[in-house]
Amino acid sequence: MDRFYKFHPIVQAVFFIACFVLVMSVNNPFFSAVSLVCSVLYSLRLKGKEIFSTIKFCTFLIIFASLFNMLFAHYGEDVLFTVKDTQFTLEALFYGFNQGMVVSSVILWFIAFGEIMDSEKIIYILRLTPKCALIFSMVLGFMPRFIKKHYDIKAAKTALYGNSMPKGFRNKLKSSAENFSALVSYSLESSIITSDSMLARGYNPKAVRYNRFKITAKDVFALLILTAFAVCVFVQMLRGEIIFVFDPEIYSESFSALAFSAFVLFQLFPLIVDLWEDLLWRLSIAKI
Repeated sequence: MDRFYKFHPIVQAVFFIACFVLVMSVNNPFFSAVSLVCSVLYSLRLKGKEIFSTIKFCTFLIIFASLFNMLFAHYGEDVLFTVKDTQFTLEALFYGFNQGMVVSSVILWFIAFGEIMDSEKIIYILRLTPKCALIFSMVLGFMPRFIKKHYDIKAAKTALYGNSMPKGFRNKLKSSAENFSALVSYSLESSIITSDSMLARGYNPKAVRYNRFKITAKDVFALLILTAFAVCVFVQMLRGEIIFVFDPEIYSESFSALAFSAFVLFQLFPLIVDLWEDLLWRLSIAKI
């Protein structure tokens, strides 16, 4: 079990919310690269080989974002090549590369969020608005079910037509529309069944709920550290100490080593906690 998983839900929520905000607001390739590397390392720690397919998708996403921005955004001084009167520049390519890293790191951090924050923790975090907590936790629960159901519908449809896939763009589009229609029907029926089941069991959003989460000194200490790191980065960003220019040329106008160090430590926090616990465990075994 991941050690960061054992922290209080408030600590986990603060980390992930601040992580998403920092990654998307600090428009700097050095910070984006750090976030991407840290998200890959932590996702590998959580899910192992299962995350390789997502990493491949993120690689494709970064390449696609780079090329797409270069093809449709024409700014910058360093011209890579020219087609007729259209210039394709290094600045546009690099900006797309940076945005691809940002989106990829957000995707990977969101996968880690799904692994760490279960429905009980989300309901606890949003306990002041129980209806919103219920809807959010149900959506997180329905998503993997709908994905599995999509593959079941697709497999059943393939078997119905003698294990042959539809050929031609029109037939594929028609088949996809039919599969989507079946999935929507299933989702509506499933939501009605869930609603009736909750009513039958006497669901009351105003009922007092027991929670097993107790905040400890370790949680408070972790919360203070994460808050200090995040505030440090935000303050330096607002002061204009983290400025990277993409147009008309690529250069770092200002770079704060303090903010960068705080950002790296913030992003590595879950991994550091996990590896530190492993180290302590190995040391305790060695003493026996």
